[in-house]
Amino acid sequence: MTCETLGVKLSIAASAARPRNRDKLGVAPLRAKRAYLPRRGTLVLDNREGTVIVVESGCLWITLERDPRDIVLVKDMRFEIDRTGRTVIVAEEDSRFRLLASETALERAGAWLERLAARARARWRTGRARRVVPYY
Repeated sequence: MTCETLGVKLSIAASAARPRNRDKLGVAPLRAKRAYLPRRGTLVLDNREGTVIVVESGCLWITLERDPRDIVLVKDMRFEIDRTGRTVIVAEEDSRFRLLASETALERAGAWLERLAARARARWRTGRARRVVPYY
C-alpha cells in the first residue's frame, strides 16, 4: 500500500496540531534533529510528548500507544505527538524528516549557567585589565 492509496487518511494528517509549548513571545524553543528512514524502516520513540514530526520528503505512517488513530504524513506535513507512551514511525517510502523537540528544563538551566559563567569570566578578565598601577 502506497501513500496514494491512503488518500482518505491524508485529510486527518492535514489538520495535525501545531506546537503548544511557547514562550512569552509566542515562539517555541525547539531543537531539531534530521532523520532518514528507508522504505519500510521503523523508528520507535518513547515518551516524546510535544515532539513535532515534519516530513521533508516521502511518506510516514505514525501510530501512538493507546490511540486508535493512524496518522499518515506526506511532504510538507507536520504532526505533534500529543501524548506520552510509545510512538512508532514507519516509512511507506524512502523518507526524510525532522524531529523538533522542545528544550527540557534541564537543558534551559544548563544554557543559563553557561551564559552566567561566560559573563563572570568576561568581567573577571576586564576587571584585571582595568587595574590601575600607582605611579611614584
